[in-house]
Amino acid sequence: MRCKEDSPRAGCCPTVANEGAQRAIGPYLLAVALATVAWLATGSALAQAPGEKPRSSLGVAVVALKSPYTGYKTDTVGAPVISYEGRRFHFRGGSFGYTLFDNDSTELSVLAAPYMMRFKHKDSDDVRLRQLSNRGFSAMAGVAVRHTAPWGLVQANVQAEVSGHGGGIAADAKYAYPLPTGRVTLVPGVGLNYAGSALNDYYFGVSEAEARRSGLARYRAGSGVSPYMDLTAVMPLGAHWTATASVRRSILSDAVEDSPMTSGKHMDSAALSLSYGF
Repeated sequence: MRCKEDSPRAGCCPTVANEGAQRAIGPYLLAVALATVAWLATGSALAQAPGEKPRSSLGVAVVALKSPYTGYKTDTVGAPVISYEGRRFHFRGGSFGYTLFDNDSTELSVLAAPYMMRFKHKDSDDVRLRQLSNRGFSAMAGVAVRHTAPWGLVQANVQAEVSGHGGGIAADAKYAYPLPTGRVTLVPGVGLNYAGSALNDYYFGVSEAEARRSGLARYRAGSGVSPYMDLTAVMPLGAHWTATASVRRSILSDAVEDSPMTSGKHMDSAALSLSYGF
């Protein structure tokens, strides 16, 4: 709802202004880049032998990102690719997890992760958005499940906001299927991302005080579902090195698209990485 006043083993999970552009290549883009390269780090495991455990890896990626906020331009930023796979603990692109159950096909974990969304009014070149209050990163905690079968991979998670930004629930579900094509494995995927009304309103709502300052319409964002599709290409470069590339398009939910803070109907991201597995 929305209200507008005035007017195979590892998954492939993507989590892609003058003065403002320079600032955008800072904490916001770096954090979102880390989320984006998470699917690159895990996606490289799809090139491993069937049944083989995911490997830890280190590397570097170049990520192109476009924020939904008006006045935020597309920027390119470098980010580390870090994936650690321990016996119980794992670290995947900014998400810390503890495995509760794991067999050859299913993994169940509890996890803590940042919610990769942030708004800094000085990063926008839109005069009205520069009058709004900043929105910081949120901390999330929840559960995740991943299941691999001959017909593909399904992974899902449900998380609650725990950092005091008004609460709220986020969830994500995705299906991916690896397609070997010679040396390269292509991994198309489709998914749905859900954000509750509390989360959406924190990041995309406009309070009455902000409306008076900026001239934007007062807006309360409701919950929404954002479908997305992505394609990842994984190419092993020997026993340890792997090159990975991915593109993703997310369709904005109505709650986000209708916000006076946003423009457009979708978000795009792209990434290219080189990593060393061990």
